[in-house]
Amino acid sequence: MLRILYLRPLDLSVDETMHAILDAIREAGSKRLVIDSLAGFELALAPGFRADFRESLYRMNFALTGIGVTVLSTVEMEEDFTSLPFSTYSVSFLTDDIIRLRYVEIDGALCRIMMVVKMRGGSHSRDIREYDITDGGLAVGKRLVGFDGLITGVPSRVRGSRDQRSPGQADDK
Repeated sequence: MLRILYLRPLDLSVDETMHAILDAIREAGSKRLVIDSLAGFELALAPGFRADFRESLYRMNFALTGIGVTVLSTVEMEEDFTSLPFSTYSVSFLTDDIIRLRYVEIDGALCRIMMVVKMRGGSHSRDIREYDITDGGLAVGKRLVGFDGLITGVPSRVRGSRDQRSPGQADDK
């Protein structure tokens, strides 16, 4: 089941937003909520409520996880190709897991890479992998080796690298 909740832009209080979300969750019996994106969510709030956006997210996240709902949020990042910020909102402390996606140019091809940055309560792979979105879903490739600077978005090939992988080809493994 999927419910899409449209929030009227620019005129909602945090309490009205929370009430609408909780009503939709209860009606559908949902266990997962996706907020796409935090920037759009912030813009839906009335201007007077934006100053306390981080606190509002904290309260909402606490209330939702308290009733057993998993919250997935997307955050569009302004890419400067030199740093690896997690969020423009400084809310990574609210999250249990962070998966970072970004574009990089490798050998003249635009490639998508992913990495797990944080996984609270467990260990995780620290590999940087190429991925592709296909008709069959997400295809995650092998670990990218033979490059320095992948997370900056401007990688360079490591001298003497034996990796002959063609960018843009996600592997089955």
